[in-house]
Amino acid sequence: MSFLFKYNEKLKFDTGNENYYELIKDSLLHLPKVITVIFAPLTKLILVLNGVKFGKGVKVYGIPRIENRGKITLGNNMRLNSARCTYNSGNMEGGVLLRTSKQGSIKVGDEVYLNGTSIISEESVTLGNRIMIGANTVIMDTNTHNVPYKDRLRRWDKIIRKPVVIEDDVWIGANCFVMKGVRIGKGSIIGAGSVVMRNVEQCSIYAGNPAVFVKKIEED
Repeated sequence: MSFLFKYNEKLKFDTGNENYYELIKDSLLHLPKVITVIFAPLTKLILVLNGVKFGKGVKVYGIPRIENRGKITLGNNMRLNSARCTYNSGNMEGGVLLRTSKQGSIKVGDEVYLNGTSIISEESVTLGNRIMIGANTVIMDTNTHNVPYKDRLRRWDKIIRKPVVIEDDVWIGANCFVMKGVRIGKGSIIGAGSVVMRNVEQCSIYAGNPAVFVKKIEED
């Protein structure tokens, strides 16, 4: 029975519980978590019905909102978390939103965790591998409205659209905005509550509104 109390790093990452004893206790005290996990295979059908192509091991917790008029491709071992009571370390998020126009494209790599994340594309949003995104973050490749006030409620053909690229191993904190035309370099961190309007260097920490360079990340 000692295995029940043995520290398990993977279990801690996936569920927030350090061992199986804590996981069992958590399950008994918080039944909605169990229900959310049980119904995850059914909620994955939402991806199928909306024409989303996805790889192996994709987990869908809660009910995401998918509006796919273009192309959405998701990689392997992804997690789309739209529930407030799931087995992970962050439970403050709302629902995942993936929206593409007819010309829009969302392409996501492997082992990417979307926690109440909104991705809106009218051109192209590309995410690499092993990316973690905190609750309520918004990524968009379009202004959605024109800048001149006379055109804000019309002239949709004049709206500025620029591709967004987020490279491998990026961590984006909660409540961030990643705006059109931005490239976030490999291994970087975006501090919670930041608005990213310009490119981010690799292996760097950026934070603020607008997000600015804080420091380089030291490699071990």
